[in-house]
Amino acid sequence: MKSSRRLVPLLLALSALWATPAFGFCRTTTCGPGQCTPNPSCDFCLEGGKPLYWGGRCISFGIQRDASPLRGIDFETTRNIVGGAFAKWMGVDCGGVGPSLQLSDFGAISCDRQEYNQTAGNANVWMFRDDYWPYSGANATLALTTITFNVKTGEIFDADVEINSIQSPLTLGDTNIQADLDSIVTHEAGHFLGLSHSCEKDATMEAQYKLGEAGLRTLEPDDVAGVCTLFPPGSDQSCDPTPRHGFSTECCNPRSECEGRTEPEGCCTTAPGSTNSPGRLGGSLLLSGLLLFAARRRRRQRRLRPPRAMG
Repeated sequence: MKSSRRLVPLLLALSALWATPAFGFCRTTTCGPGQCTPNPSCDFCLEGGKPLYWGGRCISFGIQRDASPLRGIDFETTRNIVGGAFAKWMGVDCGGVGPSLQLSDFGAISCDRQEYNQTAGNANVWMFRDDYWPYSGANATLALTTITFNVKTGEIFDADVEINSIQSPLTLGDTNIQADLDSIVTHEAGHFLGLSHSCEKDATMEAQYKLGEAGLRTLEPDDVAGVCTLFPPGSDQSCDPTPRHGFSTECCNPRSECEGRTEPEGCCTTAPGSTNSPGRLGGSLLLSGLLLFAARRRRRQRRLRPPRAMG
């Protein structure tokens, strides 16, 4: 792929092909703004487009080495939380077996910006934004996940997660909770894997979060159904977790070489700001990961439904 095109960022996630009466989860699709019609039963689910998917069942991730000095959160702490969040998604029951998914921790990443390099190595990076938040809705958005994909097939090339640490009062542990990092990361891990927001009010993939809550740390039946659909059990797990075009801990070019230029040859692509051009193979969706909601309540008592694996 010689170049990527960027789709205009949305405040709400661009999502899914469909939702069932029993479950409200949505898969992220190739739909751009105005290209698809929302499902009448769930605005997050778009009718049309191709569902996004990882080409293999082995996926890698890394943590930006600086983490968040502003919030006193170091690399190892972040690594443990991200790894633990992915373990929750990998450990669900898809009807007696788990999802056909393997995640590899590629360690510390030097690059501190969201990008996808078209000609050299890449990394799927988790990072904090201590100094600035380059997107709209700074006071309401806790995190964003950017997915770069093949617009013709829906195959995911790259995923990067940015956490709004400058605006969000991130906290760790079970006391004095404000913006619970574990909850935020578990939600963003669902976007990373290919899920959009859910219309199920108890789901971890619900779009809104109330400060002080930690309920999103645990997956609900709707989330289980979603990941089992993305990675149905029994699939071949013989695959390579190396990112597309190889692995690199470094940014593709110094920022000064790419700024002000429209997708130059050899430069990475970053969201937002790229132009749309016909005939290009790649695209990118910037997903609004989790929004603050002052009045949201997460029910503690739930009627559990059996997990359901869908092809």
